[in-house]
Amino acid sequence: MSNHVELSKLVQGGLQEKFDKEFARVVKNIDDPNTVANANRSITLTITFKPDAEREIINTSISTKATLAPDRELATKFIMGQDSAGNVQARELVSGMKNQTYFDDEGTVRSDTGEKVDKETGEIESGAGNVVNFK
Repeated sequence: MSNHVELSKLVQGGLQEKFDKEFARVVKNIDDPNTVANANRSITLTITFKPDAEREIINTSISTKATLAPDRELATKFIMGQDSAGNVQARELVSGMKNQTYFDDEGTVRSDTGEKVDKETGEIESGAGNVVNFK
């Protein structure tokens, strides 16, 4: 009896299949532009041995686990203000600078919070009619 075990043949190739599955997840994670490029990834192989009382049979369980890089963090800014009823409101600062208008991808002028600006009057076109004072 030999103590040599070929991992690729263990459980009729089942361990190799489990490894290949986790390896594919790692490679896909590395290729994902939404993850941190140089973060470490790993694959952990765990083989647990539980012998019977007579030490003749060893029940074994095998598991694999990939540790992947998390998605990159996204950052944004919010503008704080109050509506006409005095309720606190927050809106995402889309333009990058408070009180700065910008052109969207279609060439429409937008306010700092992304609302459409009337070309003639320069006023914000508010569909909801809710006035918010972003000081």
